[in-house]
Amino acid sequence: MPFKRAERLRRFEEEAVPHLADVYRLARQMSDAQRAPDLTQETYLRAWRYFETYVGGTNCRAWLFRILHNVRADQLRRARPEFEDAGAESLAEPSYDWEEEFLGGELSEELEEALRQLPEVYRWAVLLADVSELSYREIAEVMGCPVGTVMSRVGRGRRTLARLLRPERV
Repeated sequence: MPFKRAERLRRFEEEAVPHLADVYRLARQMSDAQRAPDLTQETYLRAWRYFETYVGGTNCRAWLFRILHNVRADQLRRARPEFEDAGAESLAEPSYDWEEEFLGGELSEELEEALRQLPEVYRWAVLLADVSELSYREIAEVMGCPVGTVMSRVGRGRRTLARLLRPERV
């Protein structure tokens, strides 16, 4: 049995771990700086737990994005209104030594704000298409919907973003 575990670990390190930066970046774009590390960690925990279901040689990055999508959906389903802690803002935000490396490809504040205004299904579609550069077929697998739906969501998301980013003309 130790051989199987060692082989599984080797495969996981070769196929899943190299996509950690992409998973973290997407988690941060879909949530915020405080939740992104937890989303990323839960994504990788689930990926490890179910790694035997991953078909080697296929797109591991898209498989991880699908897990992240499910983790985020589970998080939103479980979300309950929380009471604001008046002293929470005075606490220092935790910093992770690997975080800076992944933030190099961060989006502008203006674009991030516009993305936050998009409905979540459009935001997922646009980020997966334009930031993560997945094909429509891969996005359909990640989001669990038909390719035509993905095309529609990407198109509507892009049009909405363009309206949000276009300077108002006087």
